[in-house]
Amino acid sequence: MKWLRRIAAAPLLLLALICAIGAVRIFTHDLADAIFGEGVFAAVAAATAGVGAGFLLRPDLPLLRELTFAQFRDWAYRNPLGQAALLYVIAAILMFAAPEYQLAPAVLAVCVFSITSAWSAALQQRWWAYAILAVLGWCLLFLGLAATSEAVAPRGFGEGAMLFLLPVEVFPVLLVVSGIVRWVRGLPAKPSA
Repeated sequence: MKWLRRIAAAPLLLLALICAIGAVRIFTHDLADAIFGEGVFAAVAAATAGVGAGFLLRPDLPLLRELTFAQFRDWAYRNPLGQAALLYVIAAILMFAAPEYQLAPAVLAVCVFSITSAWSAALQQRWWAYAILAVLGWCLLFLGLAATSEAVAPRGFGEGAMLFLLPVEVFPVLLVVSGIVRWVRGLPAKPSA
């Protein structure tokens, strides 16, 4: 039940991020056709999603005080959601630092995630669970970077988003290959005659 709460909180946090970015853009008159009421609705939706995620994650918050740096590092390297969070933070920092080149860190982050999450899923005992987390992490990373791009630049990625076809097409193939690798590694070795 713990993981179900955490997985349900991730899309709520993403929705809160997207709605908060939309509300800020509406209130700063960055969106020409938007009216004040739409900004209020986006702000209320962001607050509602954030509170919902907070209620889902509330039992886990006291556990964060007991978390050591080594445990956090292992989670960020081995868990697909940790990998997605780490890559999002790195890409978002680079996107805010150089808004005119925001596409490069986003595409690189999604490509790196496609490779590392499939590799880490192949090394796990429960491949299916990590494959599902990898798909969820990929979707959250992609949508989060798209929302961040909208916040950084008025028109987002634009036509450059076609570069995302590479990780979109490669990720499922890599995930299937990681499943095959995990299946082959799990087979008992045949005795030689």
